[in-house]
Amino acid sequence: MKQDIRTLFTEEDDLKPLPKNHRSEFADKLKKQSKPKQNPYAWLSAAAILIIALAIGFNVRDMESKPELNQVSPIIAQVEAVEAEYLKDIETEWQSFVAIADDAVLIERFRKKLKDLDTDYKAISVQFKDDSNNILVIEALVENLQTRLQILKDIQNHINILNQTNEQYENTI
Repeated sequence: MKQDIRTLFTEEDDLKPLPKNHRSEFADKLKKQSKPKQNPYAWLSAAAILIIALAIGFNVRDMESKPELNQVSPIIAQVEAVEAEYLKDIETEWQSFVAIADDAVLIERFRKKLKDLDTDYKAISVQFKDDSNNILVIEALVENLQTRLQILKDIQNHINILNQTNEQYENTI
C-alpha cells in the first residue's frame, strides 16, 4: 500500500471531470457558510448594558440626594469655619483701618503686605487640600490668618494712639 503520492495523480483513468456548474455551486455554498451568524442572544447583552447603566444612574442620583454621605471630614470643616471667621474679622479690621487712615501711602503699603500674606495663604491652602491631615499645614494656615489680623489691629491701635496724641496736642494749644 505504500505508494508515492505523485504517482497517484498521474493515472488519468481515476480522475473524473468536474461538472460545468461546479464553480458556481461552490461559490454559493461558500457564501452561505461565510455569512456571519447572528447571535440569538444579542438582545440579552443590550438589556444587560441598559440595566447596568440604569443601576449606575440610580446610585449616582441617590448619592446626590443624600448629602450626609458626601460630608467633608471634621478637620476640614473646622478649618473652613476658622478661616471664615478670621477672614470676616480681617475684612472688618481692614475697612475700619481704611476709614481711619488718612495716609494713602500707608494704606497701599499695608495692602501690599496683606496681599503677600494672602498669596502665601493660597499656597498653604493648596498643600492643605493635598494633605488635610497634616497638623503643620493647618497651623500654618491659622498662623497666616492670625498674622494678617494682628497686623491690622496693630495698625489701627497705632493710628488711634496718633489721633489721641494729635487731639491732646490740639487741646493744649
